[in-house]
Amino acid sequence: MKIYGFLFLFFCFGNKAAGQVAEFGKFTDQELLIEKVSFEPEAKHVVLYESGDSYFKYGGIHTDYFYRYKVLTDESSDFGDFRISFYRGDNLFEQVSQVKAQVSYLDGNSRKNIRLGNEAIKEVDLGDGYFEIRIAFPQVKRGSILEFSYKKVSKMLSLLDGWGFQGEYPSLYSSYRFKAPSFFQYQMIIQGKRLAEATKVSERSNSYSWILRDIPSLPIEPFVGSLIDYQERVDGYLFSSEYYKEEELESSEIFYASWDQVATEILLIDDYRSYQYKTGPNSLLADLDFSDSTQEGQAKKIFDYVSTSYKSIESRWLEPIYPLPRMVELKRGNSFDKNLLLNYLFRMHGIDSYLIMINERGKGRSQLIEKPYIFQFHSAILKAEIEGKQVFLDASDSIMPYGLIPVRKLVPRGFFMEKGNGRLDKLSINHRSGTINQLIFEVDEGGNFFIRTTERYTDYAALKWDENYSGLSQEILIKQDRYKDFELIDFEVLNQIKEKRMLTVNYRKPFGSLEDKVIALEPFTNSIFFKNIFTQNERILPVEFDYPNYESYNVIIPIPIGYELEDYPESGSITIPSKGVKFSFQISTEADEIKINSRIELSQSLFPVEEYSDLKFIMESIADKYSQPIILKKK
Repeated sequence: MKIYGFLFLFFCFGNKAAGQVAEFGKFTDQELLIEKVSFEPEAKHVVLYESGDSYFKYGGIHTDYFYRYKVLTDESSDFGDFRISFYRGDNLFEQVSQVKAQVSYLDGNSRKNIRLGNEAIKEVDLGDGYFEIRIAFPQVKRGSILEFSYKKVSKMLSLLDGWGFQGEYPSLYSSYRFKAPSFFQYQMIIQGKRLAEATKVSERSNSYSWILRDIPSLPIEPFVGSLIDYQERVDGYLFSSEYYKEEELESSEIFYASWDQVATEILLIDDYRSYQYKTGPNSLLADLDFSDSTQEGQAKKIFDYVSTSYKSIESRWLEPIYPLPRMVELKRGNSFDKNLLLNYLFRMHGIDSYLIMINERGKGRSQLIEKPYIFQFHSAILKAEIEGKQVFLDASDSIMPYGLIPVRKLVPRGFFMEKGNGRLDKLSINHRSGTINQLIFEVDEGGNFFIRTTERYTDYAALKWDENYSGLSQEILIKQDRYKDFELIDFEVLNQIKEKRMLTVNYRKPFGSLEDKVIALEPFTNSIFFKNIFTQNERILPVEFDYPNYESYNVIIPIPIGYELEDYPESGSITIPSKGVKFSFQISTEADEIKINSRIELSQSLFPVEEYSDLKFIMESIADKYSQPIILKKK
């Protein structure tokens, strides 16, 4: 596997950098006395000290980690559990050892120390080669100091774990050091102005160090994408085992010279080459029948076959786990195996397609690094040209319908591994995701009021409903936010996600009777915009929704005999200057009937901080309109 060509190299040279500044179990006067963070006075916890020290030694890259926290509040029930994740795999790719932890706490006027034993430090097997060290601290209360340290050894020399200087808690001191042998050159990726200014580099560019002090925490705000995009952070990857001038990269033979060269080299790896279709009677799976009157119909049949007939496996490989014959035999594989098989069958039937590497949401940066940094990606999708249209597909998710990819893969750009034209490029996934709600108010023979509701979800909105509610009993369903405290009658779900990318929900619910002198109707209580979703006066980070979407309501309210319309919200429309959000509310009243047509359209998913005040205002306006009841009163 060429991408991981350096995985199994072993070294026995070089010493680690100078010892850690802090010593385990020994605290400074400042650490003992601190009760509040001057630059973040509301903080409940603070990082007193943290350091990472990476260096080469026998076995690969060794990193010594040290963390020290202090509790500043009595409200700490959710603090004190720490997890160290690593991938051991079948060949000990990563190993964690020398774990030690201690808590120092106040007992009256004296300070006591507890060294944690095996009962508080446990290794957990997560499956598929993944493991986790879990540390559970006791005595987590105001004034307690929690510290732990460990060593991690990684054979993955091509990629550094990196170091985030900014996280959930404010930090007084954070440092990271990295030293490589002189014949290796690493490309360091530095994010943040202050961090760039703090960079110290050796003359041969093989030793780096950073120290930052008084680092504010990342804000906890709703609708935020990957926090890695916004933190002070350093990452690195093996750029070359020789030194080249920047202007000579395109003509050099190093692996990471350009994106096109990366694509060319990867596609030459044996496991990748096994998925290249070659004509001939002995081609694998040639006996399968995907015939259809249209190319799109044929493509859908092939996609459904690969999607549902092969089990998906999570893996860290940026390449297939198995060569094609083995994958077909075992009927399982990761996102690369399954999408490469889809590519193989497409090409067998004359459909042009190729692989795209994706950096999934929540696993890394959403904004790609422009240099050929292959390890910023996590999985794959496929791009195909079908009946003159670009179609993006992901066969690794058996639930995903034809023409959509999982929400976690809805990122702005990807690495297009088109032969001879490998490049970073935009992704344009065509979808119309949203909800159409039809509400008809009825009165039965007994004089009881009901609302007959039809909710129609399309594309990603349908997938989201299916993920959240499908399979729940009605007893559990009415405890969920959307249907909370409803009495649902004649409840039914028509799931057509696979066939039409659509899901329909029908039900009735009672809400009053003709015995009531005043009837207050609230048609929009299950709207996601019924309550203002933005309550902060100011915003620090951009606002990011999962995808552009819409929500519309068509409401019909007959006015029963003996009642008259007392009050109702007025018609109106509003938009923000960028046109990223539009809201229209139209109400018409007649002697015996009220009709409402309402629509909210979010045409973009990402809103910069500068638009937050506009976004907040329009969401407040929508919530205000939707919360105004329609009042019917007996004459």
